[in-house]
Amino acid sequence: MCSHINKTTIIASIERMSAEELDRLQETIDQRRRQMGGGPVSSVVERRSYRNGILQLEKCAYRRKDGELTTRGPYWYFHYREGGRQKTLYLGKTDAPEGRADEKLGNE
Repeated sequence: MCSHINKTTIIASIERMSAEELDRLQETIDQRRRQMGGGPVSSVVERRSYRNGILQLEKCAYRRKDGELTTRGPYWYFHYREGGRQKTLYLGKTDAPEGRADEKLGNE
């Protein structure tokens, strides 16, 4: 990273970004991680508030041993807090993530 740009400045900039700007930044970060040859990288396709958490449609990209980039998904996840802890519930491929979350959590 350039020495004239410090982490505090970057974080302050992020705190002022719109949702669209944050999405673009996340895609750029994911692309850089893939270039570095890191492990799986999830990207958010869609995000919406639901009950006490967030429903998120995510795709996962990873590099195979032969160097080929492969993606999986998209799959729905429900991220929420319970007892002060972050929890994630896998919902899979569905057209009704709210109903699937309620079903898995035992709510109506």
